[in-house]
Amino acid sequence: MIFGVTGHGKHWVGEITRVLPEYPIVDIDPEHMMMHALYEVEDIPQIPSIQWWRRNGRRGTSERGRESETPHLRAIFDPEGRPLVVMTHNTDIADGWEREGEDYDFFYEFLSRSLRPRDQCCPILA
Repeated sequence: MIFGVTGHGKHWVGEITRVLPEYPIVDIDPEHMMMHALYEVEDIPQIPSIQWWRRNGRRGTSERGRESETPHLRAIFDPEGRPLVVMTHNTDIADGWEREGEDYDFFYEFLSRSLRPRDQCCPILA
């Protein structure tokens, strides 16, 4: 789930809290194991949506200026620590690796910011 600072984000939090009231939404920090399982994600980069980037003259990343300049990764975990829901706030991080066939410039600009493949298979898959 991706949401920004507008009413969509507040609505999403309200609805997911109704569905999973017993599980809090928590911030994921760079040390969390999810950040190192398949890819080395050292921080949560701000990746704009490809549509916004194109409309904005192919520059910039903060779609709402100062209001949206800080990206976040958040999740809801079950009692065993497994993620039930993963959500980004103020970043469309997946666009960094999803758009390779659509726009070379966007892909080249944002792929290296969005992920870095691990050199070896992670222990989870071994």
